[in-house]
Amino acid sequence: MIDVVFLLIIFFLVSSHMAKQENHLPLDLPAASTHKVNETLSKRMTINITSEGYVQIGAVMVEKNRLAKLLVEHQSQHEGSAAVRIRTDKTVAYGVVEPLLRDIASAGIVDITFAVHEGK
Repeated sequence: MIDVVFLLIIFFLVSSHMAKQENHLPLDLPAASTHKVNETLSKRMTINITSEGYVQIGAVMVEKNRLAKLLVEHQSQHEGSAAVRIRTDKTVAYGVVEPLLRDIASAGIVDITFAVHEGK
């Protein structure tokens, strides 16, 4: 019994550390004059796009050809109610984001939000 409790403690420590890393990637987010706070954390996948155009899910680099498969798996795990949050550097061109949006739509995910910071 002690072994099981110990393993659960380690699992939650590691998973909470990974969840924190996905929001600490230093990106210069675009500014928005209005915003809506949406906190569907348990069903949301965070996708980071760096200024160089690399795609990360959480803190893990993902090849673009593997991303579509991960999105379909995410949608099926949440029985059609999956959500995606996109965090991208403001210098990233739309041409880099557009294939990602196509992959998300192809996976059947309709709840998409963009992370921004409040502008002045």
